[in-house]
Amino acid sequence: MNLPIYRRLLPAVLLAALAGEAMGTQTCSVTIGALAFGAYAGSQVNSSATMTVSCTRTLLDLSTVTYTASLSTGASGSYAQRRLTNISLPADTLNYNLYLTTVPGVLNTSVWGDGTGGTVVASGSIAPVILNFTQTRTHTIAGAIAAGVVPTAGTYSDTIVATLSYN
Repeated sequence: MNLPIYRRLLPAVLLAALAGEAMGTQTCSVTIGALAFGAYAGSQVNSSATMTVSCTRTLLDLSTVTYTASLSTGASGSYAQRRLTNISLPADTLNYNLYLTTVPGVLNTSVWGDGTGGTVVASGSIAPVILNFTQTRTHTIAGAIAAGVVPTAGTYSDTIVATLSYN
């Protein structure tokens, strides 16, 4: 039996469209809540925030997304000590650092960074779930200001950039 050409091509076109969809298209993003240390009186102060990784996939995408999340050095330019800076004069600073999950017993070890120089990164994977196109994973960012000299009163801040890499 000889089918008209449009009846022979239609299944092939549909399969090609589905195959393109099944190749895996995900978009991922990262959001981080504010990490606030509060008042500093010379004793060690710890705080934490939540980083949420969200990945959205297309309808027929059944691939697992693997990701890593790194954090920048902030204004200090070094993972050895990040630095909060007074936003007013005098421009005093206050050293701190960020860690994955919990503050370690020895500060400035296992620092959350970019994976170089002994720093660590957050990593994970997100497997597809039928009819749930957006999946999330959370990681805790733990921060600590070590005990030390109390700087001039004021509002201290730093800006950290989170970079999310995924497949």
